[in-house]
Amino acid sequence: MTPAKDRLTTAQWILERNLAWIAAADAKVAIIVAINVAMLGGLAGTFGWSDAHRTSWAYIACTMEVILSGSGVFCAAMAMFPRTNGPKQSLLFAVPVAGMNLPDYQAALKDRSDEQLLDDWSSQVHRNAEIAKSKFEWVRVAMIWSFLGVPAWVVAIGVMVSK
Repeated sequence: MTPAKDRLTTAQWILERNLAWIAAADAKVAIIVAINVAMLGGLAGTFGWSDAHRTSWAYIACTMEVILSGSGVFCAAMAMFPRTNGPKQSLLFAVPVAGMNLPDYQAALKDRSDEQLLDDWSSQVHRNAEIAKSKFEWVRVAMIWSFLGVPAWVVAIGVMVSK
């Protein structure tokens, strides 16, 4: 293999690792949303129960839980938000590729040198690293909001079921 081909292979490997990080962030979002929705559902079920002990403490704790879990779900949604801005002339990034017709794309791909492809791959690696970083920042904040909602949930449920 030539040095350029070796570097292309390395860039492809790095991109695959970045894509795995993105998939890992997406998997965490599903767990965060499921837990928050379950807590909100339990809270709603208990609140709607006719024998629920609705005190001012219950209302405060319920309000806090809804705000905190809602914030967690919002941040999780932001982690999943599509990020389609990338290199405009890329032959690898989906958005510019989709904007080309097939014969033009095939011709452009055939005309690219290994060095030009390496530049394109390195741009993809960098852009996907930015996407992974952004997703994990949103996941981190979603987890914080979710964890902060647990004590409010416990207090709200506890107060409403006590008599």
